[in-house]
Amino acid sequence: MQTGDLVLFRGHGPFAWLIRTWTRSAWAHCGVLWVCEGEALVIEARASGGVSVHALRNREGDGVTLIPTGRTLNLPMALRHLGDTYSVKDAIRAALGERGDHAGWECAEFAALTLGLDHEVKGWTPQGLAEGLVQLVCKGA
Repeated sequence: MQTGDLVLFRGHGPFAWLIRTWTRSAWAHCGVLWVCEGEALVIEARASGGVSVHALRNREGDGVTLIPTGRTLNLPMALRHLGDTYSVKDAIRAALGERGDHAGWECAEFAALTLGLDHEVKGWTPQGLAEGLVQLVCKGA
């Protein structure tokens, strides 16, 4: 586990199931790993709480998958957005394959921005971001 890894969550409950079904994905949510003083933390945009930081150990029941990105987390920028709102509207637009209008953040959009991928990856869902990262790695970017 390294700072900058993509953290994907399967999630549980009806909302996570709906997201996975709608987006035809194994994952309902994502964030970016921040290893701080030996503690694995996730910086993420969540429907409950907006942009926030949580201990990864508290999310183990959510079906966690880590994808090494080799990217540098823009930590100052990520921390500057703590407390920003989550946008359900933008999350719905992402599920439809559209970019949001920045009424707030959705998880994949925020993760892409913090990893400097906001212009390189076109998939604004957890699945789309994971696939975009794989394509970048294959291209050697």
